[in-house]
Amino acid sequence: MNHIGRKLYHLLGGLSLLSAYYVLGRERALLLYGSLLVIVLVVDGARLLVPAWNRFIFDRFQSFVRKNEEHKLTGTWAYVLGVGLSLYLYSPGAAAAAICFLAFGDVAATTVGERYGRTRIGDKSLEGTAAFAVAALFSGFLLSLLGAPVEGWVIILGAITAAGVELLPIPLNDNLTIPVVSGGLMELAQRIAA
Repeated sequence: MNHIGRKLYHLLGGLSLLSAYYVLGRERALLLYGSLLVIVLVVDGARLLVPAWNRFIFDRFQSFVRKNEEHKLTGTWAYVLGVGLSLYLYSPGAAAAAICFLAFGDVAATTVGERYGRTRIGDKSLEGTAAFAVAALFSGFLLSLLGAPVEGWVIILGAITAAGVELLPIPLNDNLTIPVVSGGLMELAQRIAA
């Protein structure tokens, strides 16, 4: 399996950032996300400005970084910002579901797409997108069983939206767009239905 370290980092990072919200409370968690975003941007920016640091990162952490990120920011800034914005803008239930869609769905899409992806849609695969949708649905319903106040039809709507956003060839990093767009749609759906 390619980039297993990155996949674990993606999954556990999302769950850790989400857990921080419930452990620290809203204000402290949002402060943590803002601080992490600054740290990530400084460290990643320094990597781009200092060739020796860049080489060090790519030599030592090959499992966590993609070759195409050698001369651009990694997706970590977008991940932290996507989580933070979702928890700032939306109800905790909708935001938590959207973050789980990102954490579980994106890993499933990459894993299945790399191994079984045959039906290409741009640089993604139909098989990877289907795996994303299944993992997102699973994580959303599991979250609902654990007490998140999100109705089943809202989870289905959000999971399918998240899978579609991941598939689209938009210029923004999907670590940002997946939780913000799917969380926003779930929040809107909940408000309309209320």
